[in-house]
Amino acid sequence: MITADAFLEALNLPTEHPYIPYDASASDIPDAPEWSITNYFYSWKDSPSSSPAAQDLPSSIDCSSTFPMPSWAAKFTSNNVCNSEVDSSPPAIAAGSNSTSADVSFLEEISPCLVAMFHMNLILWAPVVLLICLRRLTKKPLHRNQRRKTHADRQDGGESETNKQTASSKTFPPTTTRADQHLPVTTYTKTTNQTAHEGKKAKAKATQDTLSFFAFPTNVFSKAESQDEAAMSSPTGGYFTYIVGLFFSALVMTDPMYVFEFSQAALAMIHLLIITLGMKRLGAKVALYTALPVSVIAFYMIAHQDLNLPPFAPGLYYDESNSLVTTAVSKWPIDKRTYDDGRGTPWMMTGDTRTGLPFMFYKIPDIDFQRRWIPLPDEKEAVILDIAFPSNNFIESNKRVYLVLHGINGDSHEGYVADFVDRQVRQGNIVAVMVTRGLGDSPILGDNILHFARTKDVEAAARALKSAIREVSDDGGLLLSGVGYSMGAITLANYVATSGAQCDLDAAVTISGALDTREQVNFLRSASLWQPFITKALRDTLLSSFGNKIRSRLSQQQLQESIKAATLVDFDRTFFVPYHDFDSLEDYYSRLGAMGDFVSYDNPGRIANVSIPLLCVHSLDDPVGYWGVYRDPESVVHLGKGNTVLLFTKRGGHVGWPLGINPSIEAWKWMSDIASSFAEAVDIARKEDSDIIIPGKTY
Repeated sequence: MITADAFLEALNLPTEHPYIPYDASASDIPDAPEWSITNYFYSWKDSPSSSPAAQDLPSSIDCSSTFPMPSWAAKFTSNNVCNSEVDSSPPAIAAGSNSTSADVSFLEEISPCLVAMFHMNLILWAPVVLLICLRRLTKKPLHRNQRRKTHADRQDGGESETNKQTASSKTFPPTTTRADQHLPVTTYTKTTNQTAHEGKKAKAKATQDTLSFFAFPTNVFSKAESQDEAAMSSPTGGYFTYIVGLFFSALVMTDPMYVFEFSQAALAMIHLLIITLGMKRLGAKVALYTALPVSVIAFYMIAHQDLNLPPFAPGLYYDESNSLVTTAVSKWPIDKRTYDDGRGTPWMMTGDTRTGLPFMFYKIPDIDFQRRWIPLPDEKEAVILDIAFPSNNFIESNKRVYLVLHGINGDSHEGYVADFVDRQVRQGNIVAVMVTRGLGDSPILGDNILHFARTKDVEAAARALKSAIREVSDDGGLLLSGVGYSMGAITLANYVATSGAQCDLDAAVTISGALDTREQVNFLRSASLWQPFITKALRDTLLSSFGNKIRSRLSQQQLQESIKAATLVDFDRTFFVPYHDFDSLEDYYSRLGAMGDFVSYDNPGRIANVSIPLLCVHSLDDPVGYWGVYRDPESVVHLGKGNTVLLFTKRGGHVGWPLGINPSIEAWKWMSDIASSFAEAVDIARKEDSDIIIPGKTY
């Protein structure tokens, strides 16, 4: 049994930044703001005084030529570190009279996001619009005389209703027979109770009509026969519905994500069905003349378009000749690694919805972290390590320790990270989240800000955790597993491959990552739909935190190009490459991915050095990450000693994999379980068969 205090003591890491000689405790550093789509369109103003933090700066500090720092750094201004040691300036960069501000308008900066947002809405709403169009077009059209009668009834509605009320109040003579002539006469006049009841019904109907205006889905799919007949009986109603149906059916027929999900043949049949329904309603001549240009363009795109669909099937790929991997796979429950058996959310139709909607609807658990700082003596920097323990602060010897790497612009409070941490600490495990250098409001004292090809920070975190494990457990029994998401997955895989036999991890799981990032440039759909949002969020974070450092390294032209960058590839080329003195984008990407130096399967590069079981989990409908970054899975898993394992699902999205009709109940459970269950399987395989020697591992 290991206590949390004993583990922290063995870890022996400072609770404060080791190279800032001030009282900068972790509690003084605010958490990063929660993710919001509005962050993508947020922009600082040109004036320093417009920033709320500017109001909090001490008046004794002359920062007129710079921009305000975050509130936690205000205490450091007594030693005039405003301009150098702790830098946090908004993206509108200027310096006194010699301004080097990037003359880029707000519209130029966000225009890629606006275009992507418009395109995204067309893609996401296409199925709903098509259902509405099909429903309206399949309604039986009214005959001309019926339309005239309906129109006349609507015009004379008030008068007809008055006549009905008058007729209902008349007294009709009784019909009598010889047997009941002596009975009293019965009148059919409305009573007071009947009138009040009808008034209540009319009031309830008026309320329902008012509320139906705000309930769009209910209004659309309700049995509002009269409304549909009125719309479709007009000269333009049916024609407009037909045009909208043609456009959206052509859109989904040429979109790679819908084609991958439903097949192009099925989507083409929907397009032809709409044309057929239009011919029956509008006439063959009008329908065909209208459909001709749309259909010609759509089918021309189909004939000449490279949909870039994955050529390999989803499933588990591994090298059966590797004894440890084979044993771990046999101990790994099939249920834990299966997703395409119908357990997903059925109303999320494509990878786009499976990616975006979870971030909007899932509840993020609150985690009680204990913050430590990992010193990097050669640079006089430090990175954050947030550690979470079980609630009872006791860890059994058969449990595990996880080192988690978050996504491109996140921190330890990222939704899927918090979900994993919460589930693991409740199972009695230890989870340590390494925050990427400079993110999570962490300071950078020098000029070496973050870039994602750097693996030394991960190496320092893994070494510290491994050292603590060896000290607190006699046999070093606690397995140390790495877990990375998105960009964190890319960095984790790169560390495992780069470190080779010296890797301090015992297993690693990457989710929605990449091996050969050079192939990502071929994913054009991601570049046009998703990357503009991610790029702007990352750019705003960097410029608002390290504005002065960036101004000192980049020219005004380079800064303008980076602000105008619409995709991550463009941003990498215009920002990270010149700032960190990479030779080119190719040079940066060759150092970024675990297969970045891959030449051929006879000369695979550092991926052949992987010395621990490395599981890469990826969905083939991922709209952000490209399946091509894994090249040929059958060949990749046999590289080196065969320690690389690849798991592909057909559906799941990017860091998504929602479960059930109401996915907010389970949240990111599938992702969390896949990472923990593989680590547990490797742990069991190692302990059950002590004769297993990890191929390529140094003992």
